[in-house]
Amino acid sequence: MQKRVLKNRLLLLIQAREQALNRRIKLKDLADFVGVTHHTVTSWIRNEVRKYEAHIIEGFCDYFNCDIGDLLYFEWVDVEAEDQT
Repeated sequence: MQKRVLKNRLLLLIQAREQALNRRIKLKDLADFVGVTHHTVTSWIRNEVRKYEAHIIEGFCDYFNCDIGDLLYFEWVDVEAEDQT
């Protein structure tokens, strides 16, 4: 059985911006811009986020000048079927 899981492309957006600017983006600078902690940015990069807050999504989209669909997407993952007895 499969289910949809919400994922993000933050790492890809960071890498694309770094390549365009030809310099590294400091995660602290990104965190300061969005108004979150360095730990929050790291959790997003690792796709460990389970609560997607509007102000964070808006902040990332503002920083990267992108739409929500450029940041978030659904991925199908396999899950074990639970016994239905």
